[in-house]
Amino acid sequence: MRRLSLLVLAACGSKGIDKEKAATLFTEVTLDTAPGLSGLAVDDEGGLWTAAERDEKAYRITLDDKLVPTVQPWAIEGIPEGTDIEGVAWLGKGRFAFGTEGREDGVSLILIAEERGPKLRVIETIRIPEAKLGLQVKQNHGTEGICGTGQTIVAAIEETGQVNGRRWAPIVRVDRGAITRVHKLWLTTDTGKLSGLDCQLGADGSIHAIAIERHFEVTKLLTFALPAGDGDITPDVALDLGPILHGKLNLEGIVWTPKGVVAVIDNQYAGITGPSELLVFKQDAVK
Repeated sequence: MRRLSLLVLAACGSKGIDKEKAATLFTEVTLDTAPGLSGLAVDDEGGLWTAAERDEKAYRITLDDKLVPTVQPWAIEGIPEGTDIEGVAWLGKGRFAFGTEGREDGVSLILIAEERGPKLRVIETIRIPEAKLGLQVKQNHGTEGICGTGQTIVAAIEETGQVNGRRWAPIVRVDRGAITRVHKLWLTTDTGKLSGLDCQLGADGSIHAIAIERHFEVTKLLTFALPAGDGDITPDVALDLGPILHGKLNLEGIVWTPKGVVAVIDNQYAGITGPSELLVFKQDAVK
């Protein structure tokens, strides 16, 4: 299976990155972390948070004016056995939500954690039942993206469904620990799945989001607004990175910052495929 995965990856990413076009869109920033970073959030002071999928560790990253990173590791305590961290949301006042996936079918969890001294401690688990999603969740297809603030959380599920041949992925809204809405987000490709999410909550209750749709050579940044009530979501394509990255970088988290959009790269697929990295996009690169 490992050899097959490597062959598939090689076939889907046979071209290299278009470095000339990439340089007009983003800057690559190398990080000294454990491999397999996933999820990205920004705190109230502008620090970026990400997590190593299987290392039970989060990282707070600050970038200076020249994009030189300072990385501070934080141990995460209380992660259930067999659970990978896939998304990170900063909820405010030292509270976090982690999106996760499990190594068995039917598992889709959100973990709530708090700062406890020099560590983060999981204090609550929110389960997202398949019956609420309206589809079956296979192993490693759980809560892939997450965002929110205060008592409101929005989660993107990696699993996909179809209606009359049209593909969709669940976007789940959680208020005060309870699931209040599940929307169908219509995907834009035949193979893409959601792999990252960030959102901005307005004072009027509106929620605007940015997400990653990706699968090997598919890499698109999507933007959309959540309906105030029930309803499906048709996103806009803010940037198509497929013709530039050719599947060579695996975007696993995304966030809006005051200086623009930042994404994090997961460098762990059937082995280590390169350094841990951030992509810092130019101010006007993502529409």
